Amino acid sequence: MKTKASSFALSLIVGAAFFMEQLDSTIIAPAVPEIARSLRVSPLSLDLSMTVYLLCSVVFIPVSGILAGRYGTRTIFRAALLLFVASSALCGFAGSMGVLVAARAVQGFSGALMVPVGRIAIVRTTPRAALVDALAWMITPAMLGPLLGPPLGGVISTIVSWRWIFWLNVPIGLAGYALAKRLMPQVVDRDETRVAVQEWLSLSVALTALIALLELVRRPTLPVSLVALAVVVLAGAAWLYARAARRSAVPLLDFGLLKVETFRVSFVAGSLVRVGYGAVPFLLPLMLQVGLGFSAIGSGAVMLVSGAVALVTKTQTTTLLRRFGFRSVLIVNGLLCAVALIVCAAFRSGWGIGAIAGVVAAGGFARSVQFNALAAIAYADLPPHKVSPATTLNTAAQQLAVMVGISVAVMVVDFSSRLASRAQPAAGDFASAFMLVGVVALLAVPFCWWLSSHAGLELSGRSSRSQ
Repeated sequence: MKTKASSFALSLIVGAAFFMEQLDSTIIAPAVPEIARSLRVSPLSLDLSMTVYLLCSVVFIPVSGILAGRYGTRTIFRAALLLFVASSALCGFAGSMGVLVAARAVQGFSGALMVPVGRIAIVRTTPRAALVDALAWMITPAMLGPLLGPPLGGVISTIVSWRWIFWLNVPIGLAGYALAKRLMPQVVDRDETRVAVQEWLSLSVALTALIALLELVRRPTLPVSLVALAVVVLAGAAWLYARAARRSAVPLLDFGLLKVETFRVSFVAGSLVRVGYGAVPFLLPLMLQVGLGFSAIGSGAVMLVSGAVALVTKTQTTTLLRRFGFRSVLIVNGLLCAVALIVCAAFRSGWGIGAIAGVVAAGGFARSVQFNALAAIAYADLPPHKVSPATTLNTAAQQLAVMVGISVAVMVVDFSSRLASRAQPAAGDFASAFMLVGVVALLAVPFCWWLSSHAGLELSGRSSRSQ
């Protein structure tokens, strides 16, 4: 039986991998001008390096569970870590746009394997009563990635070089690779079926078309025919995937899992909340610096405060769930999550950095509790053989939700500033985006309301008191 210490160590290893993967999705943003000068390309063209990273991550997530089932969680996790380290080093040495984009694609692929496989190992080997804490320790470092990314990227690119943004992953990844040999369990599902190539290809095309559509909509100067083409490709590929999935005994994305109430609530509510909070690491620094005129240091301080609060929250989630249960916590805390986003729309320079940091910190606490609780309740009623497909489906949905949140927020800011004939977005433009993502997060609350009051009793530790 796994000891508490070994479960804790495993959660930290997976959390460190999750941290690297999340950090790399945002850390490049503030360094774009310097990278563009170094590679002699337009700064706008570097958007491709970010898009390719996220795209490859989402496309390869569905096969992570199948590969782990066939070759073992330890084997796949360590191989993915090594590949992530190698591609990170290559990003740092890149001397051309083509090399950087190719290396970022490999980063996205390897990141898509690291986190889902690590989560499978945690869920399959951790006792149910300790699962909430284990997942909280895994998720908490990952939450710091998007928060630390923008300020850290700015500091590193200014003081040292943008190349160290990528080389930072090398020692962390190598340490995790060495520790995983001893601490990562080798979980194998020998009944896993082989990858259905047609199913995976149609799903990959559908996801690629969706991301392309989001990018095209953000650029109104492009021909409408391109948008129409993306819609047609998306619809056609989605239809082909649905057709192939219905015939498959083990579909890549098993939407049949949504029949389980606790998983359905985690999937739907979690996706909606992530659309709202997925935009924050990108939207808030821009609002503070471009819209309100605060410095990069002040903006970074606000994000760091929110990250520090997330570290404290890991010790509070289990206590709250044990006292109030999953349903009550998800409803009340879900409302607080939405309110915190909507209050951000009221930020003005007169507030001062301290007041703004206080609101963001409160939102960070609520967000951390919600994500920890939703991550745990997803597995409350699933049999062990459904853990892998459930992890794959949830992880893919989370990545897509973050991308949608960022894209929608950017579109709202652009539209608002263009409507007012402003060359540069103002505070009110960012406020409109925060209002919208706050409303989206609020839509998650009704799904939590429909959750049974007895859901997750064993996970929350309330089962003995409710007997």
